[in-house]
Amino acid sequence: MHKTVAVTGGGGYIAGFIIDEFLNNDYHVRVSLRDLAKLKALKEQLKNFISPDKLEYLSAFKADLTTKDGWTEGFTGTDGVIHVASPLGSGKESAAQLRAVAEGGTLNILQNAVTAGVKRVVMTSSLAACTPKTNVGKVILDESFWSDENNPQLDPYRLSKLAAERAAWKFSKENNLPLTTILPGAVFGPIMSAGNTSSVALLLRLINGNLPKAINIPLEVSDVRDLAVLHRLALESEAAINQRFLAASQTITMPQVAQLYRTHYPHCKAPAKVFSNFTVRFLANFVPALRALTPMLNRSYTHSCQKAEELLKWRQHTPQQTMLAAAASFEQLGLIK
Repeated sequence: MHKTVAVTGGGGYIAGFIIDEFLNNDYHVRVSLRDLAKLKALKEQLKNFISPDKLEYLSAFKADLTTKDGWTEGFTGTDGVIHVASPLGSGKESAAQLRAVAEGGTLNILQNAVTAGVKRVVMTSSLAACTPKTNVGKVILDESFWSDENNPQLDPYRLSKLAAERAAWKFSKENNLPLTTILPGAVFGPIMSAGNTSSVALLLRLINGNLPKAINIPLEVSDVRDLAVLHRLALESEAAINQRFLAASQTITMPQVAQLYRTHYPHCKAPAKVFSNFTVRFLANFVPALRALTPMLNRSYTHSCQKAEELLKWRQHTPQQTMLAAAASFEQLGLIK
């Protein structure tokens, strides 16, 4: 008999690969969508990755993180909930506003999971919830480390991810809800469609020369395909209950990615030059998108995925494989200029 999982935020980049992973492992998958008309586009996006017979196991229910409607019905009868959806914000919200939305949405999901009788929840958190100040030096962090909410280097989005995970663990303990959290880093890898690039849009900008110079920051990479596998392994393992799992332990710098692209795609426009750290900090005064990157310029700490590798037998692609998989999907979709 097929098991059934519910995936929140079914239209998102990470969710697409999680849906693919579960369908290809013979699960029935229900996804939450704010607009059910988007199910057709989602199936169209997935059809190159999933056989037509397995795609029939995909269904959707209408629900929104900010309301209570639809969730209990969508969760009822499932064997687990994979909570991926998270508010990104417009960049204009205060930390308090974004935190309230992230916490509220998470608690909304968990309360409805309890009401529906769900026995397992796997939640996508973020390395933002396991991030020290950059002056911590060359240390290797594991799941026991929690970010300090008073760390001035954390932007509102990162603070909201920290608050959401803390709220989830508090609710889990108070309501005896078996919970597992997954903490990815910078999520890259192939894309399924030109309209759903998410964080991978940075790589597309890089390979097409839309960035005049690269920024010398180390990217802690989570391959979206590996991340999807980790969510499934966590749901299937009793040993994963009440555990956090870090999902990024390998780094690659943006200049190294640019060099990789110039080597494999000689006619691409990936920049050969690199912004100085001083210039990046100066430009951050005028370009809001750069402000979240400046704390990473001197980062030397890393994270360990030993727990996932040993407990769940999880394996990762190398960052080079991840970046080239992204570029291959750009080429297939005709996005490299």
